[in-house]
Amino acid sequence: MIKVLIVDDHPMIREGLSTMFASRERFAVAGTAAGAEEALGFCRANGLPDVVLSDVVMPRRDGLWLLEQMLKEFPAAKVLLLAGMPRAEEEERARSHGAKGYVSKSMDTIALADAVAGIASGMLEFVTDSYVPVKSPFTEKQLETLKYLALGKTREEIAIIQGCAAETVKSRITEIRRKMDASNVTAAVFRAQEMGYIRL
Repeated sequence: MIKVLIVDDHPMIREGLSTMFASRERFAVAGTAAGAEEALGFCRANGLPDVVLSDVVMPRRDGLWLLEQMLKEFPAAKVLLLAGMPRAEEEERARSHGAKGYVSKSMDTIALADAVAGIASGMLEFVTDSYVPVKSPFTEKQLETLKYLALGKTREEIAIIQGCAAETVKSRITEIRRKMDASNVTAAVFRAQEMGYIRL
């Protein structure tokens, strides 16, 4: 039996993955954890499962932090990271930090089960589904404005750089916030980075 530890801060995803693996004869769900620190605690108390299946984006400590800590404490750990919004640079970090794979949460369940089995057996060195760039919801000028905001530029500085009125920049920022469903500029920039629309 392949023992899997499922780590995700969303209860529905934890339960869904648990049900999926429990329904397959060759797998056993060793346990679940709502965060990286809880996952480490589980392994300290119960030993290392065959594969740790972890979300990348989680509160406090993310999946990449878990990967690094897991390999420090358990060098034989096999960690497969799941991404809601796959990003090329995140995949590269996962690979370089010793993950056994980086795949989308939308990956077919049969393919995911096969990937976990391949990792557990040592047959697969690094699993990934093809990276598809995230389509931006922004116009070219909005994206440019967003990048300047991420660099800490003020509205007036952006207006000078872009050769337009400050009111025009203000209008673009309003649209950016609306599209990111953000209450302020900082939140909009953070969300855009998290979703892969801008990379600095």
